[in-house]
Amino acid sequence: MLESERRRQSVLRIYDVLTAGRLDGESGDVLKTIFLPDARHHRSSQPLNDGPAGALQLYRELQTRLPGVVATVKRTVSDGEFVAVHWQASTDPSDEFSGESWCEFFRFVGDEVAEHWQLHVAVPSSTVSGRSVFSDAYRSTHGTGHGEAAMTAINREVASAAFARFIEFDHTVVADHWGEVYLQHNENISDGPEAIRRSLEEVGGLPEEFRPDFTVVVTLAEGDLVWFLERVRVGHLTGLGVDILRLVDRRIVEHWDIPALRPGSVDAGQ
Repeated sequence: MLESERRRQSVLRIYDVLTAGRLDGESGDVLKTIFLPDARHHRSSQPLNDGPAGALQLYRELQTRLPGVVATVKRTVSDGEFVAVHWQASTDPSDEFSGESWCEFFRFVGDEVAEHWQLHVAVPSSTVSGRSVFSDAYRSTHGTGHGEAAMTAINREVASAAFARFIEFDHTVVADHWGEVYLQHNENISDGPEAIRRSLEEVGGLPEEFRPDFTVVVTLAEGDLVWFLERVRVGHLTGLGVDILRLVDRRIVEHWDIPALRPGSVDAGQ
């Protein structure tokens, strides 16, 4: 098994054990095999202990909020030293408008996690597009799949160039990099490139103290998906955000996110 796949499978064990409700038994050993003793967890609100103990605290908190929680993995990426997972935490996994939306980034040293970023937010009860924050609308409609390594590299390059302009609120980037079909999973923005163009124009026109400032922490890519973990500052507030873009023929056609600093969100900000 390739190292990248071995790391992905290692991380996925967490969600199997969490769903099985074995945090106090078997998972203690599982977490010790995944996280280094001094692994750092990035969370500013209620900081976590280092190592497996911090991970155990994090997932126990979730079980307290949602007794009987089921962890449903929606998409993953394994790229270099990183693995990231977008997943739903819910007591009713058949309902994608329930529970919490989670995204976790794991940085490996060898076969163990040395650093861990996590953010989650309550799943909205509805979205402007009518689709959930998890679904794969473009893939199910058009049957696109993962590309080869060369296509992954192209997608990373194109998405990174587009996102650099996006976080500067350059609304002209939409014409250059978005597809005519653009499917949105953000709860407040509708489908289509014009909606995202208007949003960029509006946010870019805000006074500086209300306009978000973005710094990309890490960019990951695999197949047709490119993931961005970013640190966001608005005034004196900081937090983490995640954006996941699907590219087809060098155009952005689908988007998922966990917005930074949304009321009720829990993230690191470091």
